[in-house]
Amino acid sequence: MLQLFIELTNQIFWEGYAEQLAKENPAVFQRELADFVDCYNS
Repeated sequence: MLQLFIELTNQIFWEGYAEQLAKENPAVFQRELADFVDCYNS
């Protein structure tokens, strides 16, 4: 699921967005990932 999230954010924003967000603001990264997983499983 993490890889799918990374691929999607690379397409929406820019290459490396998820990795940069995870490094610079891990709390926001976790929240966005959790939101993505929730929406994906709905």
